[in-house]
Order: sequence, then structure tokens, then C-alpha cells
Amino acid sequence: MSATTEHPKVFLSYSWTSVEHEQFVLDLATSLRNHGVDAILDKWDLKPGQDKYVFMESMVVNAEVLKVLVVCDRQYQEKANSRAGGVGTESQIISNELYGRVKQTKFIPIVCEYDDDGQPCVPVFMKGLIYIDVSTDERYGDGLDQLLRLIYEQPFHQKPKLGGAPAFVSNGGTSYVRELGAAVRAIQDGKPSRQGLETLFVKSLLTELDKLYVTPAGDDYDEGVYQAITGTKGLRDQVADYVEAVAAFSGDDPSAIAPFIKLIEGVGAHFGPPQGVGSYNLGWVDFYKFFALEAFLIQTAALLRHARWRSLRRLLEATYIVRSRQGEMAAARFVDFDSHLESLDSDRNRRLALNRVSVSADLLKERSSADKTSFNELMEAEVFLALKSLVVGRDTSDGWVSYWAPRTSIYASYGNKYPVC
Repeated sequence: MSATTEHPKVFLSYSWTSVEHEQFVLDLATSLRNHGVDAILDKWDLKPGQDKYVFMESMVVNAEVLKVLVVCDRQYQEKANSRAGGVGTESQIISNELYGRVKQTKFIPIVCEYDDDGQPCVPVFMKGLIYIDVSTDERYGDGLDQLLRLIYEQPFHQKPKLGGAPAFVSNGGTSYVRELGAAVRAIQDGKPSRQGLETLFVKSLLTELDKLYVTPAGDDYDEGVYQAITGTKGLRDQVADYVEAVAAFSGDDPSAIAPFIKLIEGVGAHFGPPQGVGSYNLGWVDFYKFFALEAFLIQTAALLRHARWRSLRRLLEATYIVRSRQGEMAAARFVDFDSHLESLDSDRNRRLALNRVSVSADLLKERSSADKTSFNELMEAEVFLALKSLVVGRDTSDGWVSYWAPRTSIYASYGNKYPVC
């Protein structure tokens, strides 16, 4: 419903081009009234003895008239441009008011005809305005729908509500780990010190990750989760740099991904409620679950990129020790790093009326970049993991079989090619 009135008023300005055109305008006005719009038309509202020019001007400046619909055909355009006849006078009124007392958005060109050059027949002073096209029977329906949405202030594409400022803005910058550079150089040079430097990198990254975590609270707790995740963008990119160096310079040595396994287990240690905590919401750990999901996809993409099949096998066949929902440390497989993120895909999606298929997939896409593992590579990695999970499966404690859900594939198109899959 319009924010202004239950039955919004509009005025139709047009040229008496022909009997057929007058009937067209009359039918359009009738359709608007049938849909609850108080359409004002000279044939209905201009009485004998009234000054038609005063009537026109009153409709333009009347604050109760929300929109002036300028029904444009070739004759209206010609008369308006030459200031001829009633339309010429009316267009002078509109032109003056358009840039004067009345907001520009009050005037809506309704295009009924195109000229010989294929251009809409719109007066010169309205050339810059976005118009609604009802010039053919095929376009009329969409045009009427667009017009009604405009009048009732219900656009097809609803503008999402504003969230909060990203965490990296409020905390003064994106977190990063200084130990990465030394670890990458040691990996590239094949130095014996690489193992110790990689261990330091993993520990430092987990420490920085914990610093960004904020205990969610309130009905809008998802905002805290979302902002905390946003603050990990720098750490995410450092993980991408690290696993790329390992995949590129370690050959296909399965032991080379041991530090990453420790990293992912360190993140997974937060998948359940901390010891001594009473009340617990599953969405509270989504900060860690999202980071683990993203890191696992990045690692898989790097191994696929360099065809490190033995290392990839170890990644997928390893037993990971993570915290369970019951709060105890338990064995997990790779499919356990893919889970429904309650805070993002359910609560945030619903609270902000985002109507997204997967908010977590949107976030994965927003955080990707060509030089830090592209989104297309993430999609390929996730499709690969989904297919692998179909082969191995995993029985859960409640008797269900767990599979990897390829959430990012909602962005896939016919042009996406995944040779390894």
C-alpha cells in the first residue's frame, strides 16, 4: 500500500489525438481505478464552465495528486515541443513545475508510441525521465504492473534493510597474521624450518580468529555473527595464500597438509558449547563453522588447481577431532565441515526479509577474489566435495546419512565447466 494514502490519486495528461487514443487513455484510467487508484481524467472530472487550464495546473500542483501520468504519443510530443494547443499550455505548466515547486518524480511518462527512428515519443523537457512502456499489447501488461507498483510504492526489487558497519571498519582494520610471510618463504625455499613456522602461523591465526569472536545476544544476534565473520576477511585471504604455497611447492606430499588439518581442527574445537555453558544456541558457533567451511573449500580448490590427488585423498579421508553439539570432543569426517548455518541462512534471512536461497553462499561469493581463490574455483571445489560425499556418505548418530550440500552452485550457469568433476 502506498505510504501516503489508501487510494493514491493520479492525474492523466494526454492529447486528443484520435478517438482510438482517447479510448486507450480512458481504458488505462479505468484499469487504474479498478486497482484502487483514484485516477483523475478530464472526461470525468472537468465540468462545463470550468477553466481547463486552471484545472490542469491545479492537478500538477495539488499535493494530494501523487503522480501526473503523461500519456505520450507522437501528437503529444509534437504539440508539447511546439507549445501548441491545450497540450502545449499544459506542457508549459508541467515543464515549469518539473524543475520548480513539484518534485521531478511526480511526473511519469507513459509511452504509447515510438518515432521513425525507434525513439520513444517523449517531449524534450521529459527526455531524461525513466518512462513506462505500454506501446504494444505485449508490453501493456508489464507496463501496467510496473505503473501500479510505482504508484503503490511496492517495487519488484525490494531494497534490503541496512545492516551494521563491517567489523573491520569498527575495529580499525582487518586482522592478519604476521607469521605468514616467513612460513610461505620457508615453504617456497624448502627450508627445514618450515614445519615450525607453519605451526606458529596456525597457532597465531587461531588466536586472531578467537579475538574476533563476539558472544551473540538478543533477537538480532545474527548481526553480531555476520559482523564477526566480516572481520575475518584478512585471515581468509591469508589462508588462501598459505594453502596455495603448500600446494604449489610441496609436490603431492600428503604430509604437507598436516598443518592445515591442525588448523581446521582448531577451528572445529569451537563447534559445540564451551564447557560450563548452560543455555546454548546452535547459531552461536556459526562464526567458526563458516570460517571452517570457507577454509576447507579454499584448501580443496588449491589441491584441485595443482592436481595434488594424494594430498586431496588424505584431506578427505582424515579423521578430524572437533567439538560436538553435546560439548565433547569427537571424531568427524570432511562432510562435517559443511552444515546449515542457522544464524545466516535461517535467522538473518528471515529477520531482514532477504529472501535469499543461501546467505552463506552470498557471503562466500562476496569474500572471494581472483587472486585469492576465485568464486568459480570455490564452486568447483564444493561440487567435487558434494559428489565425493555421495560416494562415501556418513551415518549420523540419529541414523541419517550426511552429504555435502553444494550451496554455491546456486550461482552456477550453463557456462561453468568443472573438468575434475
